[in-house]
Amino acid sequence: MDDSSEAYLCINDPNGNCSESHAVLDPVEEEEEEKFRRKLKYFFMNPCDKYTARRRKPWKLILQVLKIAVVTIQLVSFGLSNQMVVQFKEENLMTFRHLFLKNFSRSSANTHAVYTQHDVYTHIAYTVEQFLMLPSITVGNHEYEKSGEVYTPLSICQQFYHNGSLSPANESFHIDTHVDEECSLIYPRQPFSTLTANPLNFTLHFERLLAVTVKFTLKSINLETVQYHELPDCYVFNIMITFDNKPHSGRIGIELDNDVQINECSDWTVTGASARDMYIMVLFD
Repeated sequence: MDDSSEAYLCINDPNGNCSESHAVLDPVEEEEEEKFRRKLKYFFMNPCDKYTARRRKPWKLILQVLKIAVVTIQLVSFGLSNQMVVQFKEENLMTFRHLFLKNFSRSSANTHAVYTQHDVYTHIAYTVEQFLMLPSITVGNHEYEKSGEVYTPLSICQQFYHNGSLSPANESFHIDTHVDEECSLIYPRQPFSTLTANPLNFTLHFERLLAVTVKFTLKSINLETVQYHELPDCYVFNIMITFDNKPHSGRIGIELDNDVQINECSDWTVTGASARDMYIMVLFD
């Protein structure tokens, strides 16, 4: 469009050729076109240009920056909380290894083993004694799991071939590959005390023995999160100690693993300023 307020229109003839036609806009149309042009130009301006043009504060930009700040704070808070969870689980795993594995050292975590029948019995008895004496030896807040009013027991199970006889000297063997399992349960009772009898109540069949597993469950609460204005979680540790004799090489490897469950504590009370801060954090979330 030129200064004479003329517009050039393209009219197609039947052959598809375009011929120009001059159209004169009246003042009202010209004004509407100019308004639309300014509105379109303003729409594609950045926030700084919009502020320069109309002195209007960029509320949408401020809102986006605020959202980025809130999300960043949430991510950092979640990362710190998750780090505390991972650290608590790893430290408890190391604690259980030191508490329940005899002569355990961190350097021998992957090579902890026994080589004699006497040592196998001794290590199992040590684990059971430590389990029964746990309330008086742990420096954490570990406790036994309860089912009603009864503590859940520690179980000792051995897996072995159903039948078999080996004679390496004669280079002969007869083996039944069906696997049998025998278990013994030991309940903690108050007052907690050490063993006064054989904890196994059965004999290990070393010639056919595949593995001995010691299983028990403990509970704990991670109180560190209180300092970061978060409600503590309740942890359930399902611990399994495995004496692995599958190779029958004369070396029985010992490994402790735990399966961790994290639950919301059913009954809790927090007093002081930290409780108020935790409610504020919940409202912020």
